[in-house]
Amino acid sequence: MSDILELRAVCRTFSHGIFHTHTTKAVDRVSFSLERGKTFGLVGNSGCGKTTLSRLITRVLPLTSGQILFEGTDITRFPRPQAKHYHRAVQMIFQNPEASLDPSMRLRDSLLEPLSLHHIGHTQTERMERIAHMLKLVGLPESLLSRYPHQISGGEAQRLVICRALLLEPKILLLDEPTAMLDVSVQASILHLLRALQQELGLTYLYITHDIELLAWISDRIGVMQQGQLVELGSREQILNAPAHPYTRALLDAYTHWK
Repeated sequence: MSDILELRAVCRTFSHGIFHTHTTKAVDRVSFSLERGKTFGLVGNSGCGKTTLSRLITRVLPLTSGQILFEGTDITRFPRPQAKHYHRAVQMIFQNPEASLDPSMRLRDSLLEPLSLHHIGHTQTERMERIAHMLKLVGLPESLLSRYPHQISGGEAQRLVICRALLLEPKILLLDEPTAMLDVSVQASILHLLRALQQELGLTYLYITHDIELLAWISDRIGVMQQGQLVELGSREQILNAPAHPYTRALLDAYTHWK
């Protein structure tokens, strides 16, 4: 099976108003799949439903309707052990790395915590060896482990957050604007790191952004969201060179004009 994750007519509706009589469809019958070892880019303006969609995939929010299949199985029907495996297999990387780290914990403890929670490694020594290996993969020295989050740079913090996710041996990384808070030069280094990690570890990425230029560089396939709907879906070449939907063309025109 080449697809590791499949969304089928996924919907998420929110009720609001005093008597909850009004509803808003944040995600409206969205369907696409993630091909194993590839990058699917999801682009759209703020409020279009991209982040809500990621919360549905990670089971932070329940579906209103539709299905999400992981390796062919509906994620809402997982028994508890399988659900725990899914939460390890699908990891989220947010745009603000500092907010993802507990400011009161040394970095060493921030990395040990998920290993302990998921009972990975039989001894502390084994866990520290695992951490040392992952730090090397993301390009960080072990000397950082004694520091607190405020004592490292934004780029180092994002590498550390990626390292922490990789300790759980995920199959999918959901990347929600992971370079948006970083300087331009640091953004490039993180993107190159993500590509190298994908090639080495066989990771699958869902990359969420409003930046279509970035997706032109990192994505294999691209989906375009507008007002909760997936209005266009295709290969990178199709979306960039022959966009069919007016909103996609507007995104590309805005990028070309700005450039």
